[in-house]
Amino acid sequence: MGMRSDRRFGLPALEIVIGDERYRAINWSLKGALLYGFCDIVGARVRGEMAMPGSSEAVPFAGTVIRADLDANSSAICFEDPRTEAIEFHAAQVATQLQ
Repeated sequence: MGMRSDRRFGLPALEIVIGDERYRAINWSLKGALLYGFCDIVGARVRGEMAMPGSSEAVPFAGTVIRADLDANSSAICFEDPRTEAIEFHAAQVATQLQ
C-alpha cells in the first residue's frame, strides 16, 4: 500500500458546490476531495467552488470524478488546477491554534 504524498485534512470542514448541489468533504487535500454523496459519473469533468461553511470566500476549481462508492455513499474528485492557497493557509492556521 503506497503512501499519499499529499497531506489530507478533515478540518477545517470544506463545502463543495457543483452546479446546484452542495457536498460536504469527508476529507480533502490540495489535489482532491472525498465527498459525501455522488457528484457525477466516474470520469466526468466537473467545475465548482469550494469554501469553508459560512465563508464568502469560495475558491473555484475544475476536476475529474475519479471514484464513486455506492456502499459508502461517497465520491472522489481530483482537482486539475489546485488553486487552494487560501484554504491551505487557513488549514495551517487552524492546526496551529489546535496545538
